[in-house]
Amino acid sequence: MKNEHLRNCQVETPHEIVDLVWRLACAKRANGRFTSVIDFGAGDARFAKNSSVYDEYTGVEMDKTKVAGLRLPDKAKVVVADAMVWKGAGFDLCIGNPPYIRHHHLDPEWRAKVLHQIALESGVKLKQSGNVFVLFLMLALLRTHKNGLVVQVIPFEWVSRPSASPLRDYIDHNKWDVTVYRFNTDIFPRVLTTASVTVIDKSSHNSKWSFAEIGKDGQIKEFEQPSGHATEVLSYENRQGSLFGLRGLSPGGQDIFVLTEEERLQFSLKKRRDVVPCVTSLRAVPSDLRRLDADAFNRYFVTASKRCWLIRSDLEKISSELRFYLDSVGDRWKQYSTCTVRKIWWLYRPHPKPALLMASGFVGKTPKSLVNTIGAIAVGSVYGIVSTEKKLPQQVAEKLRVFDFEQCVVSHSNNLKKVEVRQLNTVLAQLNS
Repeated sequence: MKNEHLRNCQVETPHEIVDLVWRLACAKRANGRFTSVIDFGAGDARFAKNSSVYDEYTGVEMDKTKVAGLRLPDKAKVVVADAMVWKGAGFDLCIGNPPYIRHHHLDPEWRAKVLHQIALESGVKLKQSGNVFVLFLMLALLRTHKNGLVVQVIPFEWVSRPSASPLRDYIDHNKWDVTVYRFNTDIFPRVLTTASVTVIDKSSHNSKWSFAEIGKDGQIKEFEQPSGHATEVLSYENRQGSLFGLRGLSPGGQDIFVLTEEERLQFSLKKRRDVVPCVTSLRAVPSDLRRLDADAFNRYFVTASKRCWLIRSDLEKISSELRFYLDSVGDRWKQYSTCTVRKIWWLYRPHPKPALLMASGFVGKTPKSLVNTIGAIAVGSVYGIVSTEKKLPQQVAEKLRVFDFEQCVVSHSNNLKKVEVRQLNTVLAQLNS
């Protein structure tokens, strides 16, 4: 793992949540006890404190600073090592809160070795796009014995994201029973994902997936589908036909490639020649706005000092003014991997002007969406909806505003929902059929 992300990847589990997780684990065994417990990514080993329910606890933690000076129960120990290469298996229980690191922050060589080792042990080829907690969940399954129990505090999103599909298939192949408890409150204030306690019981072979909402007090409310409603989660479809969703452009750091009106004027950059309109967020626009025309763009973005001008560095021949601006960036571009992998750091691949703009995140039933009259480029978390037919956008826009996304997507972060672009393609295909 990259050291800078290793230092920030773990959020300590509140002690009351540690106790709750242990109660869920003990409830799965008749005697409520475990002979051997393993905790990968143990942090300060706070899961070791519940020593009355186990005979032996082993924590594995890579960060030496986390374990320095720890005072542990006599039955507990912590090993400083990379969990993915540490040798040990046959445990009754794997419990804990594994690290959360996005795939593009993982060291490619380390990730390749881990994926190769997992494939050798299990025959499962996990996706490179998986978060590191997916690797840790797979490791938990491999290091517990054939009737073992896995209880992990991980993001709820794993139950539906394509990046975790090989792991879910592996669980289904073994017919293990899974219960996922989605927290109904924010237990990690600075983490923008919905947390869950995932329980995988390798001693039970009914191929049963159960879902429930749980509070800090342990109160449980069961629900039928991962969406939290009776409706199944939207499937993921590739783009097809004359209408499809497109992820927002990621040229590099928005602080470099997307300027405010004040910054545009400061560097004497001309509209169209040096910059074009773009939208990085729809939070500022009112929910009843239907069309992003020049007046609306000026009101909600330009005069509001929002970052709304995308520099035209997608062109090899640029003006002297834009060249001067790019020179003023200095070395700031080096902190963005998107820039460092390019031959010319600022030369990004352009996106088409979409017919519609849609927010990926939302609160309520449906994301904000706008007919893109001004021709703004969708950037970042804003999706573009591209159409090859002129009449489609207005018709689709009206249908999108009444489509109930809330019923068929997985909770992203408490009240915040998020629709993935391939899920949007599923909806667009339905609306256009």
